[in-house]
Amino acid sequence: MDLGYSERLNQLTSPARANPDIIELSMCDPPRFGFGPDPRILESINLKSFEQGYPSINKELIAGIRKRTKAFTGVSVDDSKVVVTNGCGGAFGVLSIALRGWSIGIETPFYSPAYEYFRRTTKIWYARCTPELQWSLDFDLLRKELEQREGPGAIFVVSPSNPTGHIHSETDWRNLVDLAGEFDQILITDEVYDEMSYKPFTSLLRISKDVPVIYMHGFSKVWRAPEIRVGFLILHDPSGQAEDVCNEIQRVTDLGFGVNPLSQLFGLKLLDEDKNYRKKLFDTIKSRRDVLHEAITESNNLKSIEAAGATYQLVETPWNDWKTCSRLASEHNILVTPASAQDPFIGDKYLRVVFLNTPENLRRFIEILDTGLY
Repeated sequence: MDLGYSERLNQLTSPARANPDIIELSMCDPPRFGFGPDPRILESINLKSFEQGYPSINKELIAGIRKRTKAFTGVSVDDSKVVVTNGCGGAFGVLSIALRGWSIGIETPFYSPAYEYFRRTTKIWYARCTPELQWSLDFDLLRKELEQREGPGAIFVVSPSNPTGHIHSETDWRNLVDLAGEFDQILITDEVYDEMSYKPFTSLLRISKDVPVIYMHGFSKVWRAPEIRVGFLILHDPSGQAEDVCNEIQRVTDLGFGVNPLSQLFGLKLLDEDKNYRKKLFDTIKSRRDVLHEAITESNNLKSIEAAGATYQLVETPWNDWKTCSRLASEHNILVTPASAQDPFIGDKYLRVVFLNTPENLRRFIEILDTGLY
């Protein structure tokens, strides 16, 4: 099974990305497709004002993160529970070290960086989200998995999802919180696309009760600034059940996962970005999702569950995903990736598509996939 960033996947994507004519439908960084931050943000930064030397934590940035977290999750935390990291990748690095040896359930289809970090240091198992349930968690299977676990553990979930675009409902969150409480699990939730939702969104933090939650976010998606490499964790543990883990996360962070001062200043400014400007961009991204889904609906051979958030959707075809992706790249200059690289149970018929590209390219992709390959 070729899971995660396998050599086979690199052999598919690397030559394609070196092709100047490639139609990129696998890359998910918004600025590459014209969805960057408000340019007035950069103009407002006084380069003479930022701190020089080894990065310390910008207290104003911490305060801004706390304020924003309260607004979107309803949860208040003090400064000591906010951990700023070198992007979300840095956050995963911190967690994978702090949770070394733990049993970690990651939802499938999974977010590949989470898989790559956790598989190296923890005992991975899978919390399955299935197409039969519209990419919701299968709680019957989840209970069976938890009944087999011993010792400390955690469950990692993403909403809105990379790669399915699914948003977990309040009902599913409540079921997950109840199971986590019953089986003594910490919940880790990645909500980096929260504002980029096309249906009602609820944060897991809002309904987590006394179950410990490690909340992940960053500036790469909602604020569309992946290049500044600023991520953050919120350590929410109202009853003190996960105090040792939270302390270990803080100790690991202190090893040197800091963020350069200019990036912290940029992040602070982004927190005040004009929301109307941001909404216009998100409306445009949603319209591209609509174009993709309409083309799939009108096709003869393809099916899909419409993305409720983020920039991803899985397309079901009658054909092998690896062969289809290879032919799209080599014969038609279109790069998408096989979803079986992100799920050991999904089979070989799904393609992961990022719908940030132009409507014309999205329609061309579906037309070729539907009629021009087989």
